Amino acid sequence: MLSKTNKIIKRVAFFGDADAKKNDQHFKDAYDTAKLLAENGYIIVNGGGPGVMLASTLGAKSVGGKVELVILDPKKEPGNYEGTDNENRDLADKVIQTESYPKRLNKLVEVAEAFVVFKGGTGTLSEVGLIWETAKFDYGHHEPIIFMGELWKEIIETMIRDLDLEKKEQKVVALVNTPQEVLEIIKNGKQSKRINIFERLIKLVKNN
Repeated sequence: MLSKTNKIIKRVAFFGDADAKKNDQHFKDAYDTAKLLAENGYIIVNGGGPGVMLASTLGAKSVGGKVELVILDPKKEPGNYEGTDNENRDLADKVIQTESYPKRLNKLVEVAEAFVVFKGGTGTLSEVGLIWETAKFDYGHHEPIIFMGELWKEIIETMIRDLDLEKKEQKVVALVNTPQEVLEIIKNGKQSKRINIFERLIKLVKNN
């Protein structure tokens, strides 16, 4: 179960697939989640690229919300990097530019007080690793990590079963399927019993 945090949450970062298209479910989920959070006064943060990042910006701006980007200097982009999406950058209220990919990721973690993770690739996995470890270090004052989508259920269940996750590592994350659940967690600082999928997974693995 996601433990309550005393972190004051104003900015929520979105991580996920840079190749997501507007008709993909995770693009729609990111759009709807950012829209709902922006309607409730939260600032949306992302890495300035296309896909899920753009979806979160579009969702927030559709209701007049604020968006902040942390991008990589175009002159220093590594090979196969998705780059900064022009539409995303043009819509942003604030843009922070960094000199390297690691610095971009570290700045995203520094700026946000909560994270929503959607379907993604190796870039998303690198982000998850850093934010999860950081949340463990800051336990009690941690940034909630919210995994959106049914696909994460099997992944997290496997990690619980096959990796030696500490109790604190288990208690800084939540699994959800709707934007409303994301909002509830961020507003309350914890995952409610009603949507406590993660706790049920722990019990399932222990019983097998």
